[in-house]
Amino acid sequence: MEVPFPSEAELFAAGYVRILTDEDLLARGFVPIDFKNMPAVEDMTTELGHPFPQHHEIIKAGYIPISRRERRIQSRPRVGQMYWVDFPHDAYVPEFVNEHPGIIIRAANSLSDTCIILPVTSAQQKAGTHFHQLSKNPNPRGHVEGRIAYVVCDHLYTVHVNRLRPLLSLKYVPVYPKVEPHDMTAIFAIVEKVLALSSAASHAAVAAVATAAAMPAAPAKPLGPNTLTLKKK
Repeated sequence: MEVPFPSEAELFAAGYVRILTDEDLLARGFVPIDFKNMPAVEDMTTELGHPFPQHHEIIKAGYIPISRRERRIQSRPRVGQMYWVDFPHDAYVPEFVNEHPGIIIRAANSLSDTCIILPVTSAQQKAGTHFHQLSKNPNPRGHVEGRIAYVVCDHLYTVHVNRLRPLLSLKYVPVYPKVEPHDMTAIFAIVEKVLALSSAASHAAVAAVATAAAMPAAPAKPLGPNTLTLKKK
């Protein structure tokens, strides 16, 4: 018995779009596809309960992973919401790379604007670093699995809206969960502390440079008896 293929809406929710025609590619400009960063569909099922096909089967059927250039959300991100964030794929440690959840701390003014986010990770954070443990994981799947969510408050990123995609519910429907208000209050307090420390260090460096520039030049050392000098003819 042949298993029915997922609908186009289900494929889109999973992270795939139909392959563009040659005319579309020429109109938009060709962008190489990175097939190393595939959507996670291994454990997904369709609305009819059938398992999702493998990546090569989806591509053979005429669909490819959604490019980072394709906007995945229909309304501008708001403060406190959590999204999947497509971080640069050539980042350096300890920068975040590939997809991670992120929390909006400065909203976008439009769907073509940027917003500021803080990355979220389930990796245990070191004591003494600038992070906040959320009282509840906004990610539905992470919450059910009991994963602890840590907000890394000293990694502020300005990203374009196109780098965001919604989280999925347990039924793989796009959702836009928000962090609890008391968690946001704690997060902003840590961010302000981080920025205050950076500002204090910058002011101290500027003050040191200004002080050095204001100091009078040291007087010239008088010539000693054994100093060699050149006389003009």
